[in-house]
Amino acid sequence: QEYYCSFTGMIEGSYYSRSLELAESEGRITNVPHETTVEVETAWDLGVGDSTAIWFIQRVGKEIRFIDYYETTGEGLPFYVKVLREKSYTYGRHYAPHDIMVRELGTGKSRYETAQKLGIDFDVVPRLSVDDGIDACRNMLTRCWFDKEKVKKGLSSLWQYHKEVDEKAGEYEGRVTFKNKPHHDWSSHGADSFRTYAVGRKGIDKASRAPEFYDVGAGEQSWMAM
Repeated sequence: QEYYCSFTGMIEGSYYSRSLELAESEGRITNVPHETTVEVETAWDLGVGDSTAIWFIQRVGKEIRFIDYYETTGEGLPFYVKVLREKSYTYGRHYAPHDIMVRELGTGKSRYETAQKLGIDFDVVPRLSVDDGIDACRNMLTRCWFDKEKVKKGLSSLWQYHKEVDEKAGEYEGRVTFKNKPHHDWSSHGADSFRTYAVGRKGIDKASRAPEFYDVGAGEQSWMAM
């Protein structure tokens, strides 16, 4: 897919354009170096028939630094684990969406279990409504820094991520009418993996309570406090 990263004008129906314009005006879209003494976290959107997208993140003080991004299609988990190992990062947490727990009909195993065997122990992010997840992203974006080159495609995904146009409703007072849900296209993968991270960290960052994730240690799906 062709993609670009331009923050010079508003995209109608965009969820994050205002937040990204603010980040650019504050100098938070720049060269962001990898801090070798800080663990790198990853956030995933796992595609089956379409793309898998992975953000690479470091947390330094109150800053959330997006230092790298990877996306491709047509590959299985072993390929992506190899991609991670080929990068010179020391990893911390890995965040995956709730559907990683779904068992495949052919093998009877979930991708969570497959990942464990490959050496990746995912934190499984609980399901939230899309609206709540987008709110979590907007709140997080005020503290985000982005490497303008290494995460260029991921940034473009966030910039282009927008509401679905309501074709039946047409225009109202000269403005396009949108449905209250995202339009699914190439930008969805990077935006969904970004939302995975925002929702996953939202629970961890709440000092008042521990986050909840799936525990499959006994081979059953249940909720547990980490």
